[in-house]
Amino acid sequence: MSNYPSRTDIVTAMRNPQVSFKSNEIIGGSVIQKGSRIIQYSGGYTTVFPFNKPTGSKVAVRLWIADIGDAKKRSLEISNYLEKLDNSYFAGFKYIDDAVLVNGTLHPIVLMDWVDGKTLKEYINSNITDSTKILDLADKFKRMVKYFHQENIAHGDLQHGNILVKNDGSIVAIDYDSMFIAPLNGMADTIKGLPGYQHPARQINKFVNPSLDYFSELIIYLSLLVFAEMPGLWNTYYETEDLLFSKEDFSNPNSSKIISACLKSPNKNITDLTEELLVELKANDISKLRPLEDLLIDKREVTKENIFGKWDKQPNPAQKKEVTLPNKNNITDKF
Repeated sequence: MSNYPSRTDIVTAMRNPQVSFKSNEIIGGSVIQKGSRIIQYSGGYTTVFPFNKPTGSKVAVRLWIADIGDAKKRSLEISNYLEKLDNSYFAGFKYIDDAVLVNGTLHPIVLMDWVDGKTLKEYINSNITDSTKILDLADKFKRMVKYFHQENIAHGDLQHGNILVKNDGSIVAIDYDSMFIAPLNGMADTIKGLPGYQHPARQINKFVNPSLDYFSELIIYLSLLVFAEMPGLWNTYYETEDLLFSKEDFSNPNSSKIISACLKSPNKNITDLTEELLVELKANDISKLRPLEDLLIDKREVTKENIFGKWDKQPNPAQKKEVTLPNKNNITDKF
């Protein structure tokens, strides 16, 4: 489709609500401005506006600027699915057809509950000197993705901008355009995510599936462990699009300085997970990747030859040993 409006056209429409707003949910409401400037957050496929509803409540209004492949079906299925789950890891949202008139054409929107909080990077930046808080965040993240796996959900674009830490310390995943849920089986995998969070094989993946998050959750969790262990690294990465690792680290792991540093860490949790990262990078299909909780099973119970095929023999659950995060008092050594 080529009839998607530009960001400039959308902003012009949002400045003229009497003409542009066509759905009851936004008629009488207004975008939030800073002086004369309308506040908006730009993504690869959408633009998002903080918005005051007529009732006074604050929401996020999202419009598409590019085709993600049947946005209506995706949004309606995900909205219904998450509404039934009613879980705090997700923000409530609603798909509304023919909501905003832009350049004479009606366009749909997604209304999403506004989440007050810091992005993952903002939170790390505010707490980088407190390793206990960084490790606590890692543990909360681990529990969130384990819940996703239990519910057969993949977010599809886990990265620092799509994970918010609320004021009470709880975390919320936002932006669901790339999500996998069972009703969307067979839908195209259009949004590939930021390269510094994605397995190289994601680029050739065709359809959304439960494995979409497996690599990015490993990257985020491992990065948090590293920053807790070595906070001095943070200033090097804060202003980048990556969290810690880059696509160059993934394409040439043997020459990666950060991977080499992780392998030399005195922290066994970091060295073990970095070794698992190297194993995962050998996969040529993301369906062969493993979820984070499987990577945290004591490696002595896992034989490498079983990793890329079906398990010949499942480890005895009683023998599983999940890696535990070190407490602050244990973090004394540096790379």
